[in-house]
Amino acid sequence: MLKVTIKDIEFDLCDLDTEYREALAHGLMELKYLSASPLELELGTERQQQELEKVYNMSLKPKQIKQIINFICEEMKGDFQYGKFSRIASNYINLANSIEKNKKSKERG
Repeated sequence: MLKVTIKDIEFDLCDLDTEYREALAHGLMELKYLSASPLELELGTERQQQELEKVYNMSLKPKQIKQIINFICEEMKGDFQYGKFSRIASNYINLANSIEKNKKSKERG
């Protein structure tokens, strides 16, 4: 089974402007994956640092992958690097669909 993490998504955004990683961080707070910004958590208490590490390394479900990618899409629509990002987004949406399809086929048989 494929495993996708937030760390994976963040890594794939590294070739784009910082705004894409900022949109990811904003999305994680808006979608209630994190209690504060990743920077605040990273510089916070040990417990906050553990929260950040746990969330960034958890295996995402297809619905979660789509939520995060769609949030970034909405935030960055119209950006000059959006075309490059849309290829990354498309890869993650296809991957999420593939994971869903594999899960359904395993449930059937």
